[in-house]
Amino acid sequence: GRLKERDPLFELVLKWITHAEWDMTLTLREALGKTETLIDEHFRNPSGSELSRKCPQIGQFYTRLPLVKALDHFSKKVSVEVRRFVPPTFSEVRQLFNLAQVFEMRDKIKMLTFDADDTLYEHGLDMEAGSWIVDALIMLMHAGVFVAVVTAAGYPGKPERYMQRLKGMLERMKEQNTPKEVTDRFYCMGGECNYLFRITEGYGMEEVDPSVWMTDDMKAWKDEDIKKLLDVAESSLKAVCADHRLDVQFIRKARAVGCYPTRAENRIAYEALEDIALTVQDAIINNVDGAPVLPFCAFNGNRDVWIDIGDKRFGIQALQSFLGVSSQQSCHLGDRFTKTGNDMRARDIAMTVWVTSPAETEDYLELFLTELGTEAARECAKSRPQGPKQGTVEWQKAQTIQRNTAGP
Repeated sequence: GRLKERDPLFELVLKWITHAEWDMTLTLREALGKTETLIDEHFRNPSGSELSRKCPQIGQFYTRLPLVKALDHFSKKVSVEVRRFVPPTFSEVRQLFNLAQVFEMRDKIKMLTFDADDTLYEHGLDMEAGSWIVDALIMLMHAGVFVAVVTAAGYPGKPERYMQRLKGMLERMKEQNTPKEVTDRFYCMGGECNYLFRITEGYGMEEVDPSVWMTDDMKAWKDEDIKKLLDVAESSLKAVCADHRLDVQFIRKARAVGCYPTRAENRIAYEALEDIALTVQDAIINNVDGAPVLPFCAFNGNRDVWIDIGDKRFGIQALQSFLGVSSQQSCHLGDRFTKTGNDMRARDIAMTVWVTSPAETEDYLELFLTELGTEAARECAKSRPQGPKQGTVEWQKAQTIQRNTAGP
């Protein structure tokens, strides 16, 4: 858990609340109010702000963050302020920052980008037509918002692979006869930033010519430099996996290299995945004549490790340039905002919301649709199912647990 929960600003808030174990120095409301004031100052003048001194790693904020308002909303479901012996957790502080960001997105957002695995759907699975997220995304497009999936999954020249992953949304669009002006607001950026796909008139997908959307910086990446970086990454990846005595398969692609368990049922320990990603990061930085000649992303994918050319900052920036959207009008939702995650660099170019599951993504989409203010958006938000659907495996499990718990 701790490896997944690292953020200097969230940790600063927690430090103000629990300077020593069980010794609360500020209440949560006081700490959030103080942080909100510091962010306001930093938002107006980032250079030399008090927040930048207290938290040197802090980057740019694209909006103010109404953290106290977020706490009021959060407290309707979680009585975090009445707890006497259990202080607020990292996860709760993360959720409060997310809520504050979503409240500030109204009337500003023109593009929402999403990680795929563990954000829109469970890791390695596909988007299903019955998922409420599908209806929410289509509603956003109807409301004039560009929606883009920005994923590490890279299938150059293979739109059918993305069609499979996104089949639920494509099927739903076809079922609803969604007009072209709406489907034109959806894009899928693969390989972090290397391949762009869009929806065709027949609700399929096609690749967009890179010369149309790639930025000048990306067009300048040379094939020989890409090969050199991936050679170093592949060599380091194989060596560290051997050191860990892991039974894995390796894949080399045009702009990526990665590893995954040979047997699907064998999970690699999270700590091992972290060490592999950090080891490869270090190898690239120190073995390519000093600083890498190309940007790269070596990340822990929760079940695998991948090294991609470029990162999501370039993918989102390319979409912004292609679609005429600014950083102040963009927000990225993802689940990997740690040092070994591939969503972290999105913070350089857009607002961000850090989720841990598709269910959390639904939470924030429901709130955002409610905040949009249109009747159609509100009705879509209200249509979100509460709890597992009756008759499903999840629902049956819940009934069994309840029966066994309540039984004599």
